[in-house]
Amino acid sequence: MRALVALGSNLGDRRAHLEAGLAALASLGAVTPSPLWTETPDESGRGPDYLNTVALVDTALDPPALLEALLRAELRLGRDRVQAGRNIPRTLDLDLILAGDARGTWRWPAPPDLAALGPELALVLPHPRAAGRPFVVEPARALGIGPEALSSASPRPPSR
Repeated sequence: MRALVALGSNLGDRRAHLEAGLAALASLGAVTPSPLWTETPDESGRGPDYLNTVALVDTALDPPALLEALLRAELRLGRDRVQAGRNIPRTLDLDLILAGDARGTWRWPAPPDLAALGPELALVLPHPRAAGRPFVVEPARALGIGPEALSSASPRPPSR
């Protein structure tokens, strides 16, 4: 499956955090990253500017397993996902934007190593806010993925 993952960082050595995120993705399959993109913090305006990229990842994982792998990578690389609040500054953010042609919503019990994130994990594909975020749209365009592919306008049920 070919997936699109967005990476962002606005704390510490942002470039090093993105490089570590790309290395984590490479452990899951072949990776093709976009050029870097700088963006001010969205909505909250809190914290330093983000450095962003997106990457195509060719992986054998299904969408829920890929999300779990992304969450584990964030935690391993120092992300504090337990801290309350949305759009807070972070060392590394890995968001699953697209996963093949899968569309829909998944919910499943969190595995023990991710239980600190809550009793249940959830995934919506395409990512519901991706099409409105220039830091996703423009890097994706550089990889040949147009904004229409990022829209959740016509969801299909997922295969799992």
